[in-house]
Amino acid sequence: MSKKIFIVLIAGLLSLSLEAQVSVEQLSQLKQQLAKTGHDSIRMNLAFQLASGYRFSDIDSSLFYTDMGLSIANKLELPSFQAQGLSLKGATLLEGGRLPESLQFQFEAMSISEKLKDTTITAFALNRIGNTYMELADYPKANEYYFQSKRLFELTGNAGMYYNEMSNIGNIYELMNMPDSALYYQQQTYEAALKSPKRNFITTPEMMFRLGNAWKLKGDKEKALQFYKQGITDAIIDNDIRNLTMNNLFLAKLYSEMNRPDSSMKYAYQAIQTGKKVSFRKGVYDASILLSELFHRQGRNDSAYEYLFRAAAEKDSLTGTQRFQALQRILMDEQEHQRKAEAKRVATQNKQKQLALFAGLGLFLIVAAILYRNNRQKQRTNKTLETTLADLKSTQSQLIQSEKMASLGELTAGIAHEIQNPLNFVNNFSEVNTELIDEMGQELDKGNLEDAKALAKDIKENEQKINHHGKRADSIVKGMLQHSRNSNGQKELTDINALTDECMRLSYHGLRAKDKTFNAKTETVFDDSLPKVNIVPQDIGRVVLNLFTNAFYSVMQKKKRLGDAFEPVVTVRTSKTARAVSISIRDNGNGIPQTVIDKIFQPFFTTKPVGEGTGLGLSMSYEIISKGHGGELKVDSKEGEYAEFTIILPI
Repeated sequence: MSKKIFIVLIAGLLSLSLEAQVSVEQLSQLKQQLAKTGHDSIRMNLAFQLASGYRFSDIDSSLFYTDMGLSIANKLELPSFQAQGLSLKGATLLEGGRLPESLQFQFEAMSISEKLKDTTITAFALNRIGNTYMELADYPKANEYYFQSKRLFELTGNAGMYYNEMSNIGNIYELMNMPDSALYYQQQTYEAALKSPKRNFITTPEMMFRLGNAWKLKGDKEKALQFYKQGITDAIIDNDIRNLTMNNLFLAKLYSEMNRPDSSMKYAYQAIQTGKKVSFRKGVYDASILLSELFHRQGRNDSAYEYLFRAAAEKDSLTGTQRFQALQRILMDEQEHQRKAEAKRVATQNKQKQLALFAGLGLFLIVAAILYRNNRQKQRTNKTLETTLADLKSTQSQLIQSEKMASLGELTAGIAHEIQNPLNFVNNFSEVNTELIDEMGQELDKGNLEDAKALAKDIKENEQKINHHGKRADSIVKGMLQHSRNSNGQKELTDINALTDECMRLSYHGLRAKDKTFNAKTETVFDDSLPKVNIVPQDIGRVVLNLFTNAFYSVMQKKKRLGDAFEPVVTVRTSKTARAVSISIRDNGNGIPQTVIDKIFQPFFTTKPVGEGTGLGLSMSYEIISKGHGGELKVDSKEGEYAEFTIILPI
């Protein structure tokens, strides 16, 4: 058999197997075959099949075998297999929540496949780029890629992946709250799967939870329950741990909505356990948030805080500052790649124009035709670049929204410190009461009723203090839960003074947890006549937290520079007019240079050193105040002396 025919045969086998579910027994057989064979091409094929088979059950093993297959493909100089391996590796990294790396590998695979004009690889890359945009919550962009991929899979005759894209499109419609469209696409996929004699025609456990989601959106919880449970059974049969996690998670959420907390906790626990097995961080994060809320409803605040802390750790690994910057860099690099390619093409065209002009008047008509054609192409190209720029802005908007959770991890230490204070009071007063009760018993035994009554009065006062500080700890946990949730956009009447005071202490103690040597004087001038204001408390809280964090950071930097000669002071003041309330936060730190003060509300602009700020905080704050609440965010500063930010909210 010639090498060319052998490679074509291997390519056919590989393209058929890359998306198939593989059982534990099949994986064992593939590993045995890999250990026995010495032929590089067969080893490469087996490595890629193992990588695909482990994708939803063991991410580390999947990446190990992908790298093995890629190493052989590079050695044999097989660009088609290099592209398939890169795309598969990107898809596996996406399962682990590593969006920047995933997107980078898909762009590399796409670049190779376009040069080879390989429709199949291009279709897979489009599918997986769509998956990335789905994770970024850019749903229109995700469906744009899914529809392109579906068309290519239909052209190549890959029915399984065609219906996989149908399911993906239905999933996007479900996320966009379009129940009829979601159910239509999932039902089409389900009926096609029933007709197919192959069990692995599509990813059955994934289809099941998506059908459950569609029926839940339609209001039929019993059908949703049925499909989630079937999805769990199918995932266990297929060794599909990732989608086992998803079915457990959605079943837990449904039981929570049906007010069945015990069942909800059971499946949320299972989602966390299975998600950890395959490093499925998004599933672990969602399940941890759900458990935190369930424990909080039961008044078990220690457990609620524990799972909230776990969720914060998972969230930081998914949307932390470094991943933010990496994702932005990749998107910018892709745009720059397209721009350079376009510039090179235009330069070549211009050279051709000059040569054509030098040819003389005899070629006038040909030159005119070329110019006309080039003008039309340039118009189409400009339109494409405009679309690309709009896409980039949309992606940046999603990144800005994800930044809302970026400060949660930094506040954890401050929250712990805040909770410790009331808990210390509770413990101390409880110990004092124990001693007073013993004394009261002794006085009663002696018949000293007046002294016993005095002791009873002291005990009552201590109990009132215990109750006060217990409610304080409960309030802190409620505030933390509120900061952790994504805003639902619902406004509610809010005590501005209480919200501002809470944010100031959380920010200060969060910074103190990082640097025990840091101290600052805090001053509050609150207008007690302030009315409650109709706002989205989660959003305004994030703005105020960001401004306090910036203020404490500024005075800390100035303290490091000047030493004991400088006393850091941060002052907050609230006031009202006939139509608005205002919150002013002033610090005596380094201030803001006048040369950059007009740029501070621009996205990604920051005055902090590299690695200490993304430049999204003030931009996001400005959007929340101006667009979300119809208010104003003003700044006044003198470099080296002070900076003051004022939030104005209409009543």
